[in-house]
Amino acid sequence: MATYTITIDERTKSGKQVLNYLKSHGVIEIPNETTRKAIQEIREGKGIRCKTIEEFIESLK
Repeated sequence: MATYTITIDERTKSGKQVLNYLKSHGVIEIPNETTRKAIQEIREGKGIRCKTIEEFIESLK
């Protein structure tokens, strides 16, 4: 079995069609609501940035 990595431009008409085809055949899993919200927050710049694990742990408090 081989593994292939492809890049699809989701903004184009043909890219959307390829993604819809792959999703309908179960090749690509659709993220759940929690994951979609997290992705949206990151795109909006609401995430945190830490240089060390200590900074990250401190940000959780």
